[in-house]
Amino acid sequence: MERSWIFLSAPLVGAVVLDDQLTKAAATRAGTVAHNPAYALGVVGGPVPLLVVGTIVVLAAFLAFVVPWALAIGVSPIGPALIVGGMVGNAVDRIRFGAARDFLVTPWAIVNVADLAVATGIVAFALAVAWRLSRLRLEPTLRPIHGS
Repeated sequence: MERSWIFLSAPLVGAVVLDDQLTKAAATRAGTVAHNPAYALGVVGGPVPLLVVGTIVVLAAFLAFVVPWALAIGVSPIGPALIVGGMVGNAVDRIRFGAARDFLVTPWAIVNVADLAVATGIVAFALAVAWRLSRLRLEPTLRPIHGS
């Protein structure tokens, strides 16, 4: 992975995790937190160790396969960094508390900063990939010159 991508991504990942954990701690102190033992807005459940391992596997696959591909086509690191930061934030909760701590009430679900980061990151990443792929189709293909 290119170093500039890491240097751009790491502060955003750290900021998402820190903001997520601080807001969850404040909500816990205020008594407004709900513990969510499942993920994917409550769709995917199971034993905590399995969910933690699942998160680690998905995160590792994302970092090993998706991020290098995005780097190769020139996608900004912002979307992937938001996704990784959100995944790490909720993984920290699952490891520490056995469940993610949700506290932001929306018309559809109770979520947290990590959930919002993942959702925003997915949308930003999908739009960036679509835009970048459309730009690559419009650019002339550079072909190597054989035999000199």
